Amino acid sequence: MIDENVKQKLLDLLQKGERQACLMEESTWPVLYHLSDIRENLLEWYPFQPEASLLEIGAECGALTALFCRKVSRVVAIEPSAPDACVNRERNRHFDNLTICNEDFLTVRLSEKFDYVTLIGGLGYAGQYKDADGDVYMKMLAKAKACLKPGGKMFLAIENKYGMKYFAGAVEEHTGRCFDGLENYAATSDFRTFSHKTLQKMLLKAGFSLNHFYYPLPDYKLPSEIYSDENLPSFGSVRYPSVSYDYDRYELIDERLAFDGICQDGMFDEFANSFLVISECGQSPSPEETVVYAKYNRQRAPEFQISTKIIVRENGQRYVEKKALCPEATAHVERLAANRRKLLEENSLLETKQEGGGAPVPVELLLSEEGRAVFAFENGRSLANEVHRSLGDSQMFLQAMHCAVDSIYGAFFKSEKALVDFKVTDAFEKVFGLLDAEQISEVSAGMKSLRVSNVDSILSNYIRRSDAQLVCLDYEWVFDFPIPVEYLIYRTVFYYYSENVHYIKISEAQLWDEFHMTEKKVCMFRQMDNHFQQYVHGENRKYIYTGNYAKKNINLGSDIKNAESWFLAVADDIQYLNCNIGRYRRDLLECRVKIHQRSVFIDKCKKRMPKSLKRFLRRVLKKA
Repeated sequence: MIDENVKQKLLDLLQKGERQACLMEESTWPVLYHLSDIRENLLEWYPFQPEASLLEIGAECGALTALFCRKVSRVVAIEPSAPDACVNRERNRHFDNLTICNEDFLTVRLSEKFDYVTLIGGLGYAGQYKDADGDVYMKMLAKAKACLKPGGKMFLAIENKYGMKYFAGAVEEHTGRCFDGLENYAATSDFRTFSHKTLQKMLLKAGFSLNHFYYPLPDYKLPSEIYSDENLPSFGSVRYPSVSYDYDRYELIDERLAFDGICQDGMFDEFANSFLVISECGQSPSPEETVVYAKYNRQRAPEFQISTKIIVRENGQRYVEKKALCPEATAHVERLAANRRKLLEENSLLETKQEGGGAPVPVELLLSEEGRAVFAFENGRSLANEVHRSLGDSQMFLQAMHCAVDSIYGAFFKSEKALVDFKVTDAFEKVFGLLDAEQISEVSAGMKSLRVSNVDSILSNYIRRSDAQLVCLDYEWVFDFPIPVEYLIYRTVFYYYSENVHYIKISEAQLWDEFHMTEKKVCMFRQMDNHFQQYVHGENRKYIYTGNYAKKNINLGSDIKNAESWFLAVADDIQYLNCNIGRYRRDLLECRVKIHQRSVFIDKCKKRMPKSLKRFLRRVLKKA
């Protein structure tokens, strides 16, 4: 729920008409939460029936309303907050299939039944409505079910009471305090979230006999990936900690490492940060196709914004779909067919065959049409998983990394026709930036290039099939101008190292020595990679605008873990204040801060004071 000031700000931004530009200029959570199209990732992937009707419970400012209006023929959006409903009405005024009701869902009378009902985030707030007659949370679920047609579906999104980010120190979003959910909401009765098992029981009790759980990462509010029980993350899949956009947060543990163990132990569904549940009243016809995983690249320049989905057909066969998220990205998706042809032509020039399958082959492209490409789903073990097994042992890791690099590039190094001399071209400078004179004359002198380069040759993009053939799963970034092959190897090694550095017992400098890369080469490759990231994400990576909204992150975990003496002394002092000074401690601490600030100010004045004035003051103070 927004107040009048926020409402007016959102209306002003919407009236400007440049939503994306506004998002890149602003830095407040309400703007990001209500205006970002990242919100649509939560359900953009779902194959809604175009002729269907949908009831949106708790529509807020319409971040998802427009998506629903594009997907189905009729949308009724219920929102109890007048300011929120006002913004939604203004934002989506061009849709003629939308009706907005500024009423409370628990009290509104609805005679119409719907094919779909959405309850995104609203269930957690049900406790604000006191109901002496029973459980208000169950009452909300029951009413949502009553709004569905036979065979209809409800989409429920809510935080996980035991989400890993809460153990790591993130605040409970409903209360603004740490650990409230983990401590069973003992300090509040107005808000509540639920565990996986409890939510499942509640839905069954409400009459939803089929409940399919999905897991948005990092959470349901701003998801970039959607996992499912049919496609859960594994070790190394969760490589970004949850960022706080509404409150400063403490970091008590490294979520990435915690999730590694949770995924290995098969417990991700219990500790995911939030849930998306698709619930059905009864057995409905099986869909011809089901999306079991979705990933969105919305924080790229518009011409590169795409989604990637893993889809399962009714017969169990899987395939992968890449799709443009906006018209500007259509050409990027259509280039995938040409990229594959270039890689196959390059492979055909090889004079030797590598044992175990030869050079990597690009994954089969089954269909290419306007803004959409369909690929075969490859079973096997990724190169990343092959290297994962060596983590913790320095020598085994280096051996595994050399083997992985050789698997990708070895066949090309064995063929004279595959390599050409590197030279700077206009096309190179457009993507990788300008090299200075020293880099051209000294650092890059004598470097070799492939005729066709796949820049995104990271280990997770390669699968080794049962016949030992290595398959390249992703060829978005294929270029046919000279690029140093050592730069490609740099990216292959660096991105794996940076994502798994906590498990690797050697320094980055030692790693580059192992691959015979000098400090100047590494410096040049970092510069190239920075320009490449700007090519993908806009100048100064401006389309990664969520960074402008991130709040301060205070890492307490490392100090606790290392038992830093100064930290323990401070903690002891705080405990003393809590026990002996009680409610007066805040006043005393504020007084201490003010005295400290005053002394710092006086010290600055003393340092800047002319020597003659200092001598004069000393004489005056001495006489006094």
